[in-house]
Amino acid sequence: MPEINNWLKRDNLKGFLVALSSLAEYRFDNSDWDAIETGLESDSGDPSWFRYPLVGQAKIEIAISKQVEEGDVDVRVSIEGASPCLGEQVRAVWMVFNRFEVAADVDLLD
Repeated sequence: MPEINNWLKRDNLKGFLVALSSLAEYRFDNSDWDAIETGLESDSGDPSWFRYPLVGQAKIEIAISKQVEEGDVDVRVSIEGASPCLGEQVRAVWMVFNRFEVAADVDLLD
């Protein structure tokens, strides 16, 4: 199972997750984002990481650090049952979201 560890601008997190969901063929909506925001603020479970699965044609599990440092968070992405090129697609999405400012108020289509 390939795993990618890197940092991400906190303001780009929502757009990044929407893009990853598209790669997994998972419909990411406002309830997903609400669960992630709540999980990042919660003290229950793992005090330093919040994990969230994106399960569609492939399973992408996200682990997001609850610690924000200078506007950045650490993110781990694990990929299961995917085509061989999915890891490279995730790396490409990561590169885009690390190099460009993405609007923090990404609209989700419900």
